[in-house]
Amino acid sequence: MSAAPFDVRGIQARLKEQAKVLRLVQGSADYMAIRSLQDFLAPCAYVVLAREKGIPNPPGHAMPGQQAAVRQVMVVTFAVVVAVRNYRDDRGAAVVDDLTAVLNATRGALIGWVPPGLKGARACQLLQGDIQDYDAGTVLWADVYQTQHSIGGAQT
Repeated sequence: MSAAPFDVRGIQARLKEQAKVLRLVQGSADYMAIRSLQDFLAPCAYVVLAREKGIPNPPGHAMPGQQAAVRQVMVVTFAVVVAVRNYRDDRGAAVVDDLTAVLNATRGALIGWVPPGLKGARACQLLQGDIQDYDAGTVLWADVYQTQHSIGGAQT
């Protein structure tokens, strides 16, 4: 069993495969490199690991100097930040239709989907969605999801 943190590349692959409306799907390093709304290659999505929190689990017994067998459930929170651009009107009303299409595609790909290859993985659930930034033609929106997986030490 692995003790590695949750890998968002599986989420990215799922969005690339299922959300064909997106021109680009990348990770947190690429997201952090963006400096302004005009820098986004919209419509696009960035998958960011927001939090990983362990549920306490009593460890097994081991001799001093040895490692106890432990399997721990990790609750994972990640965000899918999308940027959508539309210049058809100067008040931004047209961007709502484009945002709706992108959110329908990304949410449809992730809600209820179980990330593969992870012990104890659970179906992704949408927790909330919020507007992050906006100008006359570009909107930045973040959907926050939750799933879980299990990790363990070298002996599990």
